[in-house]
Amino acid sequence: MPSGKDQLGTLSYPESAEQAAEYLRLALALIGRVGLAPNPVNFTLCYEYVAGRRADLHGALERALASEASLSPEVAVELYRQYIWDEDRRVVDAMRNELRRLIAETMTGVGEAHTRASQSVQVLEHTTDQLACDPPPDQLSGIVAEVVAETKLMARNGLELKQMLDDTRNEVDALRRDLERTRLEATSDALTGLLNRRAFEQALNEAKSGADEHTTTFCLLYVDIDNFKQINDTYGHLIGDKVIRSVAALLSANVKGKDAVARIGGEEFAVLLRETEAENAVRVGEILRRTVESTRLKRADTGELIGQITVSVGVTDYRRSETVDEVMQRADNALYQSKEGGRNRVSAV
Repeated sequence: MPSGKDQLGTLSYPESAEQAAEYLRLALALIGRVGLAPNPVNFTLCYEYVAGRRADLHGALERALASEASLSPEVAVELYRQYIWDEDRRVVDAMRNELRRLIAETMTGVGEAHTRASQSVQVLEHTTDQLACDPPPDQLSGIVAEVVAETKLMARNGLELKQMLDDTRNEVDALRRDLERTRLEATSDALTGLLNRRAFEQALNEAKSGADEHTTTFCLLYVDIDNFKQINDTYGHLIGDKVIRSVAALLSANVKGKDAVARIGGEEFAVLLRETEAENAVRVGEILRRTVESTRLKRADTGELIGQITVSVGVTDYRRSETVDEVMQRADNALYQSKEGGRNRVSAV
């Protein structure tokens, strides 16, 4: 069943109790294997590693272990600080500081360009005064040369300002892309690319507000991979992750663009169907169930077929004036009915 939210800073733990227990076992085994003390820092580091949510951490730890059979406490702390401790805040702070630098440089550049332009205006005003005095031909050629030189200088300064502004615009565009990537990472599940639980609950709250405002409804589906622990025990966690990614892709491919799909636990997913009645939501649930049931997955290394994958689905609709938590609880109850009824089925409450 979908677990509650557990967050520590930027960390979130969406997995079910069963999956969390498995990650706990693997994390403690890893702590013992690499010779670390079972303290909170080392446990969090190893738990995040076995959960597979952070590809950068996974790669860094693999590289550290490739050079040494054990992991020193100093290296463990450094990995924790670099890849786990308040990572999102540090990224945003770095972006904020970079933006401040760009603004300061742009203001300085514009100020310098304004100073140079003012100087050029003074030179041209002086030549205008000279022309008003009806200078002789020998002085006139000197005035013309001075005007030509000053206009060339103004053109060059203008080009330098344009180049500086173009460079600033490019750097701001790069910052915008970095910020968008950070936003996506904060709202996406690392294993599947789907929304994470936090982002999905935000989408649910927005759907409730829209339904209340426009007198419409929405439906919530909970989808759980059947006998997932058995899949992990039989084929290993790499295959288990492949199954999760495959089911995630199938769910995404079979809902409309305005709807939302999230991974909210280890092998658990949620689907938000906006402006959808309960009867249609049940039909969508059945389509999802049959699609997963009919899909056959193979091991990439051996070509061996993985045993049949099925899902249980719980469906409910939003009822006016209730809370999002009440909708989620009812979907959870519907999913429980499907599990208790034999799995590989759709139940509605």
